Amino acid sequence: MTAITQTNKETMEKIVPLIHFSIRSGAALIGQNRLESAKSGDIGLILLSPDTSSNTVENIRSKFQDTAEVVSMDGEVSLGGMIGKEGVKVMGFKRSKLQAEILRIIKSCEGI
Repeated sequence: MTAITQTNKETMEKIVPLIHFSIRSGAALIGQNRLESAKSGDIGLILLSPDTSSNTVENIRSKFQDTAEVVSMDGEVSLGGMIGKEGVKVMGFKRSKLQAEILRIIKSCEGI
């Protein structure tokens, strides 16, 4: 598991449409319960809101430590606000071209 902390408005503008498309296509899992019910090898990227509880972060890390990239977002970015569902703290993305492109953008822009 790699932990990346990102802060970049430009990155958000690039990945939000891809995140919405991932949700519509079924490639995104919203919420801790849905994410934890998935097979760890199926998930390639996990986004965490800055206000995610330490227990939730620890649960996610224990299950996905070797299989997924984990991106902790900056305090200015609300994951729930970004997708239009307040209260969302955790979102996972199934391994796919969409997930790979979101991760590529995050790494290339060095921030969300």
